Amino acid sequence: MAFSNPQVYMDELAAPLCRRFEAEPTAYDLAISTCIILYHFADVVAHVRGSNPHDVAMEIAAKVPAFHTIRAIANAGKHVELTRHPKSELLGLRAEHLVRGKGAAFCDGSYYSDGSTHSDARETVVVATPDGKKHDVQHICMSVLAALNEEQEFFQV
Repeated sequence: MAFSNPQVYMDELAAPLCRRFEAEPTAYDLAISTCIILYHFADVVAHVRGSNPHDVAMEIAAKVPAFHTIRAIANAGKHVELTRHPKSELLGLRAEHLVRGKGAAFCDGSYYSDGSTHSDARETVVVATPDGKKHDVQHICMSVLAALNEEQEFFQV
């Protein structure tokens, strides 16, 4: 398997992991590992291009803004607390901020302004970021996966 190929990485690692998380939305291990794999898609693209992974991550985030949140969750999950990030409002995110809770109120992944949702919303992993926003982690992962797949320039080998 050529995991250094963006399409193979997406098809054989990222998409299956997202599907597993979708099937087990309250699994912390899948929430964090899915974010890690999605974030490190930037490394694969950088490898293929012969460019800097940080620059590619910033390019992806410019096209897919939720990639910043994926990156923050991935790094907080790996390092306990986020101490470096291009979006200062996400600094201080901690792995322990990931909790099981009710999913987003709306199909775009958002909650009501007070952070609430519908009483019958499914249980999933959610995170309140230091900027005060609440995020449905599964929704972010699935939306970033879909957005990355639409950006064909990242799949040019």
